[in-house]
Amino acid sequence: MLKGFLFVWLIAFSLATIAVAQNNQTGFISLDCGIPARSNYTDITTGLFYTSDVGYVSGGVKNNISSKYQSNSLERQFLTVTSFPTGTKNCYTLTPAQGNSGRYLIRASFFYGDYDNGNDRFPYFDLYIEEKYWITISIYNASIPIQEEIIHTPSNASINICLVKLDTTTPFISALELRPLNNTIYKAILNSSMELFIRLDFGSLTNQYVRYSNDAWDRVWRPFQLPGTLIINTTEEILQNTFQLPLSVMSTALIPDPETDPSPDTLTFFWYSTNATDKYYLYFHFAEVVKLSETETREFSIYVNDNLYYGPLSPAYLSTTTVYTVNPGSGIERYDVLINKTESSTLPPLINAIEIFRELRGYKPDT
Repeated sequence: MLKGFLFVWLIAFSLATIAVAQNNQTGFISLDCGIPARSNYTDITTGLFYTSDVGYVSGGVKNNISSKYQSNSLERQFLTVTSFPTGTKNCYTLTPAQGNSGRYLIRASFFYGDYDNGNDRFPYFDLYIEEKYWITISIYNASIPIQEEIIHTPSNASINICLVKLDTTTPFISALELRPLNNTIYKAILNSSMELFIRLDFGSLTNQYVRYSNDAWDRVWRPFQLPGTLIINTTEEILQNTFQLPLSVMSTALIPDPETDPSPDTLTFFWYSTNATDKYYLYFHFAEVVKLSETETREFSIYVNDNLYYGPLSPAYLSTTTVYTVNPGSGIERYDVLINKTESSTLPPLINAIEIFRELRGYKPDT
């Protein structure tokens, strides 16, 4: 079933041999939608510099969310929105400095917060990138933010992100962000786009989301611990590969807990496909965080739906290895991932992080 599910692997290199991503915001576009024209600020949590969305989109009405949803813990970008009560299709135009020669992470954020004071229907609208359908935004709780992210290689110098009205409710947006990426990464799809399905930081010690400036490209890492697992970690620095993962993400990992896991030699997780034609791209990130003795070995293989995906693999000590898909399979309702200890290994498998992307369909599936 997964005959086309091919992969490549990338190990860490000396920092002198790769183009290291710098913790600066060159090429970043960070729009806080709804703040006044010509206003800007530096976010005190992330250090990101945000500006008004005026000039990036025509029309739109600026609104504050309801006071009952405002709090000191709420991200500043969620305090205001730009809504579009008129027009069926309203588009933001982003013009990155690299033009169509670059690859970009684009993230759109939505926090309803009852900004329209008593609308009896939650908003429901489509999001498009260029002329292609991206996703339908369906608000179901006024206090829960929605963030959608895509890695996009544009065909033109400018990129249009469009909000399309579906019914009588009003499209809105809280923030729109663009981050230029190193062109050597996430290149599985050269002429299309990948929408983020999930990005997980396994074994977080803080249980906090990780993003800029810990992540130079402002990827957002969600903390997650699989059931029946233990956290192992190191305080030493991890040698990075071209994906330049945050050190806080790669310095922790999960292993099976022999006391609670009925299969202490395996790590397992799964997800369901939302459409039979969906194609998923997997990016596994590994680093050994424990100094092994001469008699110890950690070796494992990765299986997807009982098919060997990659292996055997022995992650290098304090060095990042990334294994990723270049040609995905499709037509599968449920994806089961099993990371299994080999017979020659004395230690169980580990995993530090994973990213799962779905190839952009470009059209709206039948409902």
